[in-house]
Amino acid sequence: MTLVLNSTSIEIQCQDKAAVVNVYTDGVKISPNGAESLLRIELTKTEQFKVFDKLDILEIAKENEIDFKDCYGKKCLHNVGVLAEVDKIVTGSIENLGKKIVVTVKILDIKTDSYDQIAIQEFINIETELQNMVQITLNKALGIENNKAAIETLVYFNQPPKTPTVQISNSGPRMGLAMVGGDLQEVLTRPEEEGGYDAVPILSQFGYQFEQVYLSSGNFQVIAEGMVLMTGLEQGLFNPSFAFMNGFRNSKTGIEIAFGPSIKFKREAQGYYEEGTWHIANEWENQIAETITDSSGYTYNEYIDNPNPNLAETRLDKRGQVKLAATWVWAVGKTFHSGYLNIPVNAYFSYGKEGWYTGLSVGFNIAKKD
Repeated sequence: MTLVLNSTSIEIQCQDKAAVVNVYTDGVKISPNGAESLLRIELTKTEQFKVFDKLDILEIAKENEIDFKDCYGKKCLHNVGVLAEVDKIVTGSIENLGKKIVVTVKILDIKTDSYDQIAIQEFINIETELQNMVQITLNKALGIENNKAAIETLVYFNQPPKTPTVQISNSGPRMGLAMVGGDLQEVLTRPEEEGGYDAVPILSQFGYQFEQVYLSSGNFQVIAEGMVLMTGLEQGLFNPSFAFMNGFRNSKTGIEIAFGPSIKFKREAQGYYEEGTWHIANEWENQIAETITDSSGYTYNEYIDNPNPNLAETRLDKRGQVKLAATWVWAVGKTFHSGYLNIPVNAYFSYGKEGWYTGLSVGFNIAKKD
């Protein structure tokens, strides 16, 4: 036990000491202090240095009357390193250059007063991924292998020999509300004795979305989505539906559009309208009885044909047979990010022969790279 503790102590003492000072930013939403904190966090995570806390560096600057505001040059950074008694000063920059963000990481060796490493990396302009960009550039400077999927997703390719692809899974639960129109609304609100559901045409929806980002290039991702939804459970309805969609998402804004078919179940019956009221076909009496009395006084019924004069048609009816129905779905939305948590919000419009649905859904998921 003692031996392990001592060896651990020796290892820590032998580690080079490093301080992160002044990360320059231009055209990005993050401040220099925020960028400096990101670099410090990522440097600490590498476990290659004993990293000074920001407050320690500020204390040294205050004691020696150093103004960090303009301390970006090698001479100033070297003086800070000497006063802080560290081995390395790590600095850098994050700059927005239109279609791309350029991240630079520089490691200044205090003993030699020269830069050990300078790493520059160009990324797609997706500011929500700044921490990953800093991590990739720092790993490049330190010779640490980066995740291939992260490189293909974020690194800016000026003229790529092939389209960079990566599969990202964004599956998760969905819930929302739907408004129904057309014949669907009519049969929902129709009384049950007339083959309806006696329901309100605003229905809850709950289900699960399966999503796969199977192509990513520039600021756009191509997505495939499958969704299983249960609609109207609060009104005693059981109406599962299955949607299969393809679409596009802007990686920078999170705005997306998707479209595709949806399969659901319906009940249909053959019937007719009489004086504005819907009846199913078997309610009509095809024969009627005429009472006849012969010359001997014997009375009997004679049945005669009674054809239905009303136009026969097939319509939605709760009393009918279950059949499959297909509709087409258009959806637009935006994905909001909170750390690794994604919160997609979508509006959609689904239409078919019997009517339409329109609604709003929200969900959550955690992105996973396959």
